[in-house]
Amino acid sequence: MQFLRPKECFYQIILSFILLYSISSASSYAEERPDFYLGSCEDLKAPEGTHFDDIPSWELREGLPQFCRVRGQIEGRTRFEMRLPKDWNGRFVMAGCGGFCGVLNPDKSGHSNSINEALKKGYAAISHDGGHTAQSWQTDWAYNDPEALEIWAHKILPLVTGVGSYLVESLYGKPARYKYFSGCSNGGRLGMMAAQKYPDLFDGIAAGGSIFSMSQIAGLWGNWMIGRTVGDSRKTFDRRKNPLIKSAVMQHCDALDGRTDGVISDPRQCQFSFSKLQCDDLSSDQNRCLTTDEVAMLDELYGGVKNSKGAIVSPGLSFGSEHYTDIWLFGSQDKPAWGFAASTGYRNLLTNEVYGRDEPVSRSTDGMLDLIERSSLPALTDAVQADLSRGIKSDTKLFIYQGWSDPLIIPTPIVNYYERAIIENGGLKRLKDHARLFMVPGLGHCWERPADSPAEFDPLEIVAQWVESGDAPESVNATQLDSRQEVLRTRPICSYPKVAVLLNEKDPDEASSWQCTEQTNISQQNLSTNAGKGE
Repeated sequence: MQFLRPKECFYQIILSFILLYSISSASSYAEERPDFYLGSCEDLKAPEGTHFDDIPSWELREGLPQFCRVRGQIEGRTRFEMRLPKDWNGRFVMAGCGGFCGVLNPDKSGHSNSINEALKKGYAAISHDGGHTAQSWQTDWAYNDPEALEIWAHKILPLVTGVGSYLVESLYGKPARYKYFSGCSNGGRLGMMAAQKYPDLFDGIAAGGSIFSMSQIAGLWGNWMIGRTVGDSRKTFDRRKNPLIKSAVMQHCDALDGRTDGVISDPRQCQFSFSKLQCDDLSSDQNRCLTTDEVAMLDELYGGVKNSKGAIVSPGLSFGSEHYTDIWLFGSQDKPAWGFAASTGYRNLLTNEVYGRDEPVSRSTDGMLDLIERSSLPALTDAVQADLSRGIKSDTKLFIYQGWSDPLIIPTPIVNYYERAIIENGGLKRLKDHARLFMVPGLGHCWERPADSPAEFDPLEIVAQWVESGDAPESVNATQLDSRQEVLRTRPICSYPKVAVLLNEKDPDEASSWQCTEQTNISQQNLSTNAGKGE
């Protein structure tokens, strides 16, 4: 029998450890970057009903991994671009599109209805135009084309996912291990529609800033907002006064959550009348105060949508949204804000269906309620079904996020929706295993302007970790960046109904200093509504 000398024995042990580590690392890598057969990008064939604009080809662009670019059209209507990375992670994602869509924009930056951030992580990702070509606030493309309207409303989900899944399997020789959807605004509505109407289509869905109830948010709120922000010159709010109202609201409401830090944690705690800013007389500096008409207009916007009897039928603006109202709501007669244009587009969609014409001015609230009742659009476009049992049965994970400071997609409706979903799905404990809501303090509409608070996060990454680890997120660590994209501070965003509370003597700029706890003593406004088949 031959024995190893001590030195040889030592080396043998080291080699064994190296071998074990190599096997372990290879297994771990295989989980993240699964083995697959990489086919020829140039030889990809279009599935039935689809044609390519040009021959697919490998591309290498600055800041992006090498990918196979496929651009084409589905059934002669829906333009798409898919990017399939050479180093694939086994995952597929479909992005949403904003407003009424109409533009193919695969290079859109950030995490809202975009694909490049997912591509960087190895996802095969697909972008689309919603099935038509138009400006994002226009709706006349749908007037005499019910199929185009239905594609935009929900059919886009199986159409685009079907083509994307086909191309994945064609290039890699195997289907995606996980399928995801990520979208904001109308993309958020599509995410909610996927969870309710197509629960087997995706493993995980990230739905943000969702205009899930178009009849309420674009209809009732949009119509109310139009009548109070751009009408005759008396009603046009000077957006140069936006810093004035922002400062006043923050000064009054910031400390209500126990800290003066530029963050209103829950706007429902805040009550403020703009009469505090009213000019004393005509000799006052009009840039430093509000006119009587401006005070009335703002109080009505924040006070909620009222019918002819004075009853609130839909929520209004949330305090804290002043950081964004100048870009979404306060335009001019010559250049209305985007919210005005898009809400007009929705109203014209309703009136064209019911009466066969556009309407140039806003309606009364009672008139809008009647129009919504007469229209078939809410049944087609609203994703308001609170019974999520089909998604629960499919074990689809739904990550819903909404900015508390969003002036365009007002935040209270999604809170009301989630409260109804709790009841209809057997209680919060059961619902949270499959669908979670995250209300983000300080976040506006889909990151179109940086927040004054920690509000940056990757929704796709969060839902993917939930799906693949099985661990539901109790909180999301959000960051606030400066102009150089360096981190200023971090804070957890808690799964509703919990809120973040600072631990004693801890650094408030660090997420680890906060704890998610049940909120108490929140004075909630009675803003639920049955209007528009939405709430």
